[in-house]
Amino acid sequence: MQNNSQNIQIIDIDYYIDSNRPIIRIYGKDDAGKSICCLVPGFEPYFFAQADNPAELCNYLTDAFDCIQKADIVEKFLPIGYQTKKVPIVKITVTLPTDVRDIRDQIRDLPGVNEIFEADVLFHNRFLIDKNLHPLKWITITPAPAEKELHPTNIICEEIITAEKVEEIDKIAHAPFKYLAWDIECLPDNGALPTPDKSPIILMSIAFSPEYKGMNTLVLASKKIDGVDKETECYDNENDMINAFFSTVREYDPDVLTGFNTDGFDTKYVVDRCKKINTESGTPVINFKIGRDNRDLNFRVFGATTSVSISGRIVADVLPLIREGFKLKRYKLENVAKELIGKEKLDVPPQEMEAYWNDPSKIHTFIEYSRRDSELALELLLKLQLLDKYLALAQVSGRPLQDVINGGQTNLVEQLLMSRFREIDRLMAMKPNDEIVEERERESNVVGADVLDPKKGLHCNTVVEDYKSLYPTIMMARNLCYTTVIIDKTTPKESMIISPSDGHFIKPEIFKGIIPSILEGLLDKRVATKKMMKNARDENEKRVLDATQLALKILLNSFYGYSGYIRARLFSLEVANSVTSYGRENIRNTQNTINNEIVTLTIRDNQALTPNESDGTQPNDIIVLLTPIYGDTDSIFIHCTDINGNEFEEEEFTLDMSALVGKKIAEVVTSKLPEPMELQYEATAKRILLVAKKRYAMWQFEQAKDGWIQKIKVKGLETVRRDWCNLTSKTLNIILEAILKEGDVDKCITYVQDVIAKIRKINDTRDEAFIAELTLSKTLSRPPSSYKNKQPHLTVVEKIRERGGQVPITGERIPFLITTVGSGYVEQAEDPAYVIEHNIPIDTNYYIQKQIIPPALRLLETFGVKRTTLEINQNQKGLFDFGKQEKEEQSPKKKNSEPAPIDKQPSTDNNDKGTKRQKSLFEY
Repeated sequence: MQNNSQNIQIIDIDYYIDSNRPIIRIYGKDDAGKSICCLVPGFEPYFFAQADNPAELCNYLTDAFDCIQKADIVEKFLPIGYQTKKVPIVKITVTLPTDVRDIRDQIRDLPGVNEIFEADVLFHNRFLIDKNLHPLKWITITPAPAEKELHPTNIICEEIITAEKVEEIDKIAHAPFKYLAWDIECLPDNGALPTPDKSPIILMSIAFSPEYKGMNTLVLASKKIDGVDKETECYDNENDMINAFFSTVREYDPDVLTGFNTDGFDTKYVVDRCKKINTESGTPVINFKIGRDNRDLNFRVFGATTSVSISGRIVADVLPLIREGFKLKRYKLENVAKELIGKEKLDVPPQEMEAYWNDPSKIHTFIEYSRRDSELALELLLKLQLLDKYLALAQVSGRPLQDVINGGQTNLVEQLLMSRFREIDRLMAMKPNDEIVEERERESNVVGADVLDPKKGLHCNTVVEDYKSLYPTIMMARNLCYTTVIIDKTTPKESMIISPSDGHFIKPEIFKGIIPSILEGLLDKRVATKKMMKNARDENEKRVLDATQLALKILLNSFYGYSGYIRARLFSLEVANSVTSYGRENIRNTQNTINNEIVTLTIRDNQALTPNESDGTQPNDIIVLLTPIYGDTDSIFIHCTDINGNEFEEEEFTLDMSALVGKKIAEVVTSKLPEPMELQYEATAKRILLVAKKRYAMWQFEQAKDGWIQKIKVKGLETVRRDWCNLTSKTLNIILEAILKEGDVDKCITYVQDVIAKIRKINDTRDEAFIAELTLSKTLSRPPSSYKNKQPHLTVVEKIRERGGQVPITGERIPFLITTVGSGYVEQAEDPAYVIEHNIPIDTNYYIQKQIIPPALRLLETFGVKRTTLEINQNQKGLFDFGKQEKEEQSPKKKNSEPAPIDKQPSTDNNDKGTKRQKSLFEY
């Protein structure tokens, strides 16, 4: 043991029992990368009970329950409502953490006991809250005297310290972590899907960062193979190979274990296989202990989800992290690796693995196939920085990293709330049981945000305004919180804030709510973190800070949703509905301010002036008429035209002018809002196509230090939805680009006609690349037997099973094509590989009538294009000719006011060059 204090970064935390007392274990790493276990004795488990006669309950409890060490009366506030006086509460301290679980229901059912509190807080989380510690932050350890040292024999760490005291310290950089990725290959059972009770594991691959004994990878084989390299080890049998794998893990001592679908497949298979082998042997011949507490690798299944945790280490399956962070059509390793990091996965068809394993000329390819799988998993984790967000969320929320990876945002919000509640002597409610959840579900009626009806069609020069952190700032500005809800009906009205939904809250000058205080702290910290990012010289430090500001943003936006979540510890329709009612009020007030107060702005001397500021009109003034054309929750789109409502010619109204307009609107609206609410200018859409509520596309320009950054932004249209084939998305992308950038509807129609023609010929051409574009996919979200109705992807799964192929697992996206074989859409679904191999005809009518024409028409019918137009060649009008007569009847147009095609317009702004044909923004 060291005599001096030592600093470590917390990786994981749990506890163990020693001499009938719980000992907290903190696993961490120091600056040098040494793994350290810090033992903290003396922390006791406890919970609370509210009773009619607290003193009587205290006396009863200590006599009735041997596990209760003491029962004390403390003063606390109850979880919900504005309160000025604490109430007497019984604090029950027990011997072991499991005692809380064992006796809490008995105590709750005692006569005179009204409610129990915090009896479901995990012991290690309770320790973190009470000691104000945050996983992945650094702590300094003051070692205990030698006579108080603990000497556990089952901890696999380089150093063990018994702590007298632990305190959190400020430090940004992460300790040097060790990462290990792994993958297994199993021998199919006569071509069928392998099962752990029958099919042996034949290969196990590992990838390391940093390297292990000079190796970046290692493949273990369960038989002797000639001619292997130094990063391949061969064993006499499966048992020896598996033992070597676990021995390697223990010796390498990784902080993070990863892989691709290791939670969903590999871990379960290995564990079940090891148990099968040990049972058949009669004695444990395989040691699969890899926890830093020397526990076995294990897993738990919750419905369709498998949870894997290893004490002292972090388990980070790449597949669910990719699913959460990236929207892809398919989530197989080969697709993910190629799309996200540009790497190819080696190809060994599942049905040929047995042949590869038994063929000396192919087995080396099989080994490299296995090696590549673990290599790619590790590369995905590190290159895409998949853990950064979770590390930061653990630091900010105080929740253990494994919980953050495995769980949702509810746990993070509750950890923050419990920490702050403890500071002000306020109790936290228990998680609701099923009965309470059902009752909340029946009563729940949260009214959502407001959406202003869109003025459908194509508009130029539209500024996009956005409320900064709308719901968090509403909660701060209006003091909306569980702790400010008025429960005392005698509270004078002048002390209240009454929301548009008739929620009643105490004013902040009387009592500032806990949620507004937490949000204010998170917001201030995010601002400070972003400032630190700008000054950071070290790229790793900048990366950590960027992840931190993102984590803070996520938490800031989590509190509103939590308030209306029926499974939350704290549930308040009054809070949830008040937040959205203020949101609806804000967007309507903004619309009213623009329509009735600002109306026009004058561009003069590089300024945007309101009518009150302009003091009349001068010769070079540009008058801008403002018309809100759409609004959704926290944003509003404002169309900028000349005073007669006509579109500006390009040289009349530049992007720089639009920024002046956007910022002036934001300034005027913000001046009417309570702090810290703020409307901000976000971007300018040179052209925006409004199709319907929450369905639009815009050619967007954002201001940057070096000029303007442009992109095409799409919301709610088929280009960003995964239930359409790739050809649909590609077709709509080209249509949108032609409309938004080039102003050319003829090009759109011609392109759709060409696509339709190519589909009609596909059964003759059998163009495999084009067939791939027609592939649809759908997630197998649960076992096929759990579906009530037949669906096309289930048909494909069943066909693969009948043919003896490798059946997709739950959670995988199933690709399929619609063929002419079968009666009806569902039965016509077929595996794409099978379609190509057996030359099965594709249902061209389905793709034309269901996949191409409907979404294309939704965009083009704005300009008067009909279905028949897309199906046959016609001479077409230009983009702004469709419906032109109707527009002219409604409003007199200035000559040549319609925007010319973009490639013919002069450009006056940075990064807005009038090139004949720009590279598609969708190709970047």
